Amino acid sequence: MKLSTALEQTILRQATVVAGAKGLDRQISWVHIIDHPDITHWLKAGDVLLTTGYNWPQEDEASRVLVRTLNDLGLAGVVLAVPHFRDHFSAATIAEAQCCDFPLLELPWEVPFSEITQEVLAKIINLQTEIIQRSDLIHRKLTRAAIEADNLDSLGNALASALEVSALVVSASGTILSGHDIDTTEQFERELIAKFIDERPLEHRFDESQTLAITLTWPHPRFRLGCAIWLQGEVAGIVWLESTQDLFEEVHSRALEHAAVIAALHLSHQRELLDQETRLGHALVAGLLEGKFPETPSAIERALVSGWSETRDYRICLVLLDEPIPLSLEGFKRRKEKTARVFNLMVANSVSPLISVSLNQISFIIPATLAPESLWKQLRHDGGAMAVSRTHRGISGMAQGAEDVAALVPLLRPGRLHVFNEVLFPRALMGDKKARVMLLQQMIEPLANRKNGTLLLETVCALSREGFQLANTAKALDVHISTLRYRLARIEKILDLSLENPEARFQIQVAAEMYRLEHDE
Repeated sequence: MKLSTALEQTILRQATVVAGAKGLDRQISWVHIIDHPDITHWLKAGDVLLTTGYNWPQEDEASRVLVRTLNDLGLAGVVLAVPHFRDHFSAATIAEAQCCDFPLLELPWEVPFSEITQEVLAKIINLQTEIIQRSDLIHRKLTRAAIEADNLDSLGNALASALEVSALVVSASGTILSGHDIDTTEQFERELIAKFIDERPLEHRFDESQTLAITLTWPHPRFRLGCAIWLQGEVAGIVWLESTQDLFEEVHSRALEHAAVIAALHLSHQRELLDQETRLGHALVAGLLEGKFPETPSAIERALVSGWSETRDYRICLVLLDEPIPLSLEGFKRRKEKTARVFNLMVANSVSPLISVSLNQISFIIPATLAPESLWKQLRHDGGAMAVSRTHRGISGMAQGAEDVAALVPLLRPGRLHVFNEVLFPRALMGDKKARVMLLQQMIEPLANRKNGTLLLETVCALSREGFQLANTAKALDVHISTLRYRLARIEKILDLSLENPEARFQIQVAAEMYRLEHDE
């Protein structure tokens, strides 16, 4: 109970505050009647001292020293019965008490000390009983919410209804996890958390006390009482109570601490579920990329549930982290953070987060309709490099895509995005047989597999021999120039390139020559 409450609701209302009015919010834990030369040994924090002044120091300096000592002990205040041994506190005593906001009260001599102790202690006991009863009610409400709720929203609602104040649960980054009857925005909460962290880490701020009281001034004055949600030695979030008046009491602190524990258990459970889902997802993706995926109905059904389809075109992406092997503990932590970044980006793009991690590599599967450049634009600031495969489909295609990015790994440069086609042509020129086969698959086979494919192949070969001179090519093929232009348009559309591009011309010229050599053999 606060001293101000005792002045309002007990016989102490007959007392007059002569000093330290700003300290009337001090909590009272007990009332002592002491008239002894050495009273400091009999007192403790939260006590109210009732005295007749019989042994109160006569000298001004001794009186000042006593006031400072009692204030340092944490006394709630001193009540002097007047007039009898003393008419009033001395001016020096009052002046010293004013300096340290230490409450001094003068009470008419006729008011019995026994009546004061009886009323004040009874009030303290009644308040404690009320706190216990309210705490029990809040405990039951929060426990029920913990058992029945599947998210933090129900917990916040139970907390707000039990205490009849606004409640808010936010993550350590400021994301609103639950909010009830509270005027705030996620941007404001993020800025508030960022301000806290700029001053000192959240773990240090909340380590000093179970609860934290703050005053907010924007967009209107209000008061908050918060408790940290601790997970594995780190602050994972904060549970806040908010009111337009600074009326928070012990019951609010107790409820907050209880709610924070329940929130921690809930978040821990959610993390375990997420980790389990992540591990299962990683195993699925790893099986696809390693060519070890069982083509059974149940396995394919599990893949469909995870968001992968046999009939859809995909690219395989690989992010190579700038981390030495083997990974250090910090390296594992940075890989986890980067994986979370990839996960969030895929979810933000409405893409199933098909991800697998190994050593210093993060592999993930994205639909061919999603531009990998858009993801890399968000990831490049974190360091590392990214490789992108060709478009593939089906179970075998996923393994082929993994081979594409594996071929790129030795060529990756920090801070850059590398696409498989970048290295396909140089490798084919350097005599890589596998690359040569893939180059023909990309540049020649799409033409051969179309209707009138023979004519299209003849046209490509003729163009290559004639140095892409249209008039000479038309003469060599014995066709009209308009017919040749029609065929060129079809070739460009099928191969998705422009023959106006010198690099594309050179590549198709080399591919045509390779095809001719193989065909002649």
